[in-house]
Amino acid sequence: MFRILSLVLFLTGAAVAAHAADVYRYVDAQGGVHYTDTWVPGSTLIKVDHQPKASEAAAPARTAQNKPLSAGDRASTDVAKAADERAVKADVAQAQEEQCKQAKDSYTKAVASRRIIKSGSADGQREYLSEADANAYRLQLHDAMQAACGTDTK
Repeated sequence: MFRILSLVLFLTGAAVAAHAADVYRYVDAQGGVHYTDTWVPGSTLIKVDHQPKASEAAAPARTAQNKPLSAGDRASTDVAKAADERAVKADVAQAQEEQCKQAKDSYTKAVASRRIIKSGSADGQREYLSEADANAYRLQLHDAMQAACGTDTK
């Protein structure tokens, strides 16, 4: 009984470890790029890295680690890794640019607004921030803009 339980746990762990190595990329409704190890509708597989099966791990003479890669295999692996790294960097840059743009827009609107409406009024009536609270809110938006865009924002 213990052996069967151990075998089931081992096989389950091996299956989870092999599946967790896949990386999927998707864009949410707001345009944000996300990476995950589980498939999401609309996502694309960008990295596959399966672990060897238990039978292959038991026979080290047959594993790929003992076989040297050919120059062509190494080159295509390097090219694929470089392309993945470029795609990730481009996605991060695009996400940072979008966050910066949203932060600038929020700050610009707050500065241009004479009065700022409080969010979440209980009775549905418009309530406005006091002048001191509005200035504190604008300062908070300015700090958020600097964090998203850097200190030299224009």
